[in-house]
Amino acid sequence: MNHQRTLAIGLILLFSVSGAAIADTNEALTNASKTPSTETPISRMIELQTLAKRWGLDQEEYQRYLDLMRSPLGKWSPDLDPLLALGMFAESPQEEQRYAELYVQQEFDLTGRTLQFQQAYRAAFERLFPNEAMLDHRLLAPYFEHQQQKSAMKDTKRLAKKRFVDGDRLLIFVPPNCRECLPVINRLMGLLSSAQQSGVDVYVRDAQDDGAVRAWANAHAIKTDWLNDRNLTLNRDEGLLQRLKSQSTVSLADAMPIFLKRNGRFFQLNRESLGL
Repeated sequence: MNHQRTLAIGLILLFSVSGAAIADTNEALTNASKTPSTETPISRMIELQTLAKRWGLDQEEYQRYLDLMRSPLGKWSPDLDPLLALGMFAESPQEEQRYAELYVQQEFDLTGRTLQFQQAYRAAFERLFPNEAMLDHRLLAPYFEHQQQKSAMKDTKRLAKKRFVDGDRLLIFVPPNCRECLPVINRLMGLLSSAQQSGVDVYVRDAQDDGAVRAWANAHAIKTDWLNDRNLTLNRDEGLLQRLKSQSTVSLADAMPIFLKRNGRFFQLNRESLGL
């Protein structure tokens, strides 16, 4: 509980310090763009020396950093600090090692100061609010519950994946309009990814002709390469679901019934058991 609260403070400090340093750098870049490269006023030289010293650099190194940030690098990563930028574009292994060591030292010093202030903060909190908890665990209950559900879902998917063998086909019967269709089809194909000569057969319910099936595929962003590789087939449901219903107990509330076809036999599958 306390560690999480103090960690949040540490992160705030880190972002605050980094933000201030980056703001100084951005200001230097703006000023540099206004100053001709052939002239370096005394005030500008002092400013560069001051900014360079903050990072353990000399004026020439800091000027190279500013030049780098005026290149495409500055467009890609406008918030990159001097040590990272110079380290990434070091001109020798020795130079790269120097910037890495400077970076580590600054991070080490900052972490030490952050931890020191965390201790002061904790002592102040306990002194000012001796009967209060720093964090209410009840506020974290929904988060932990969500994490447990995600973990259980991953375990279920891993176990479900082991159920399938070469040649298995998964049949899914989809309605004409379905927001969940593509994610579910993706997951079903993932379950069969380690099985050879397997795939998913999609049956579009209430499709009057092949044109309606193609329209459904376009509307639901079905990938052409899936169809070409036979990892996926598109079909009209011409009574197959009705026949399977008579042989099993398909839930009427399930908008997308799923069946396993193995060796010519059909088995009804529960979506929850597949981690869907």
